[in-house]
Amino acid sequence: MRHAGIRKGSKPHHILKTVLACGGILLLGSISPASGAVLARNLLQLYFRNKRMGKERFLQDLKRLQNRKLIDYIHLPDGKVKITLTARGKNKVLMYNFDEMRLKTHGWDGKWRMIIFDIPDRQKRAREALRQKMREMDFYPLQKSVFITPYPCEDEIDFICGIFEINRNNVLLLEISRFEGSEKLKRHFRL
Repeated sequence: MRHAGIRKGSKPHHILKTVLACGGILLLGSISPASGAVLARNLLQLYFRNKRMGKERFLQDLKRLQNRKLIDYIHLPDGKVKITLTARGKNKVLMYNFDEMRLKTHGWDGKWRMIIFDIPDRQKRAREALRQKMREMDFYPLQKSVFITPYPCEDEIDFICGIFEINRNNVLLLEISRFEGSEKLKRHFRL
């Protein structure tokens, strides 16, 4: 997936990720809770090697993110800067996370997760995107619209459906303990 304007790993990308990690609001220049202070310090260290240039660059990046409606920021009277992630900004960060999303593959609980979907033709592109993402995440295709994995995946399926605007009622997730042909899949998944 392409994300026009913000390169993954860039300083503006780090701003968005840091604000999301802080719950959507970051207050710079204040004593924050320990985890927020560490995140803010790490973010600022990316910019402030040369104090004057770092501050100008940081403010330019904030302004660009604000112009794209990804964040809101204001200078408070006490000299602090309050950065708030907008809904659009949150979606942008989540899309980056979507690109990196994988199933947790440690420890098998003995259950299989079968995903069956019947997505209407008017959402053909979303249906194809769902198939592609499931292949990227190492789901095993049993049929065109039936995939299986030995790992928990309900949250991931919900998230993918949300990203592609697929009605979750069109996607069925079954947990099964055994089925014909499972030995082949155990070998495939190295269980």
